[in-house]
Amino acid sequence: MRLSILQNQVYRPLRGIAVTNFTLWMCLMMLLLAGCSGQGGSSSAPAKADPTPKAQAQDQAQATKMPDSMKTETKSQAELRKVQAVLNSMTLDQKLGQLLTVEYKGNNYEDSGLHFMVSQQFIGGYYYQTVNGNFDPPYNQISNLAAFSHQAQQDAKIPLLIGTDQEGGLVSRLETFHGPLPSAQDMGASGNPSYAYNQGKQWAIWMRELGMNTDLAPVVDVQTVDPPVLASRMFGRSSKTVSTYAGAFIDGLQQNHVLGCLKHFPGLGSINSDPHFGLPTVNRSKADLENIDFAPYKTMLKKNNPAMVMVTDVLDPALDPKLPAELSPKTVNGILRGELGYNGVVFSDDLNMGGISQTWNLSQATVLSLVAGVDMIEGPFNPHDVATIVTGLKQALQSGQLTQARIDLSVQRILLMKLRFGMLS
Repeated sequence: MRLSILQNQVYRPLRGIAVTNFTLWMCLMMLLLAGCSGQGGSSSAPAKADPTPKAQAQDQAQATKMPDSMKTETKSQAELRKVQAVLNSMTLDQKLGQLLTVEYKGNNYEDSGLHFMVSQQFIGGYYYQTVNGNFDPPYNQISNLAAFSHQAQQDAKIPLLIGTDQEGGLVSRLETFHGPLPSAQDMGASGNPSYAYNQGKQWAIWMRELGMNTDLAPVVDVQTVDPPVLASRMFGRSSKTVSTYAGAFIDGLQQNHVLGCLKHFPGLGSINSDPHFGLPTVNRSKADLENIDFAPYKTMLKKNNPAMVMVTDVLDPALDPKLPAELSPKTVNGILRGELGYNGVVFSDDLNMGGISQTWNLSQATVLSLVAGVDMIEGPFNPHDVATIVTGLKQALQSGQLTQARIDLSVQRILLMKLRFGMLS
């Protein structure tokens, strides 16, 4: 039946034409049948079967799935774009101000010069110190100090780092409000890292109540001499103990919205003199420094993601025979950033300490710190100090000792840190 139909279809268009060659007729029939079966004259491949619904779902899931590394990269790119927009809108004075953290004296917002430093000199942050009288009445009351912190933030063009060095034990600024608190040594001796974590968490909650967002802690020096100059400020005598308990502590801080700071790089666990009064020397080989002093940093930089690392006043001839760590490009850019791979905010120790101030003035030390790779400077007390430092930085820019790109790099790191910790919207 099908062949008859096909024959009729062939003959209809041929009516009125004399067809006497049976061979010609057969050729036409063969071509027609080949075309209907999808073979012969066509060069196209046979159509493939559609994939099963399961296969389609798998393909769709694979196409829409984004690797975690791509998500992180995308987030980082968005953060960089936001920070770059802020950076592009800043004046030079605003950029230079972001590099400075102040230890103001007294507790009067106007008379201490803090209001001027925040609103007119654009400082990046300030720190409360018991010895500076910051917690004298009426600011020994939580509500009063919180209002003080809030006022400073209101006056800042870019949100401030506001904090203290709350380590516990001998260095316990929260003692004014909450009584005696355990030291790092107590935490390390507890046998329970959760104890250190819970201290960090509780202290972070209390600091936030006071308007603080930064803790210059924990100490990650490894105790290797007796008696230790840092006394009970260290978590223990092995790098494993230090990284375990200091790591738990900083997690407690940072998971509760307070920035932490590992200190004192490259290490003060073996010093025999106090850097507040002179420059101590650590005569260790590079190998010993790596195996002992650097070991907690190697672990914690990867595991705990610290907001900052503080570089301190110590001379390590194996690293740099001439310059203290915080003024040494070999130590900061070479070791901390280069060998250990840290690209976050590097914080200086107090540049007014004897280990620095006996040789360099505040302005000179600030410039050398930035050349070395430090981002934020701890040292100025008042508007005069800030103005002197800013003048020195501008002179260094004019002479070529510093470049605008170098300043921008530090400001970018600081802004990224503030953005990632929710301070910069």
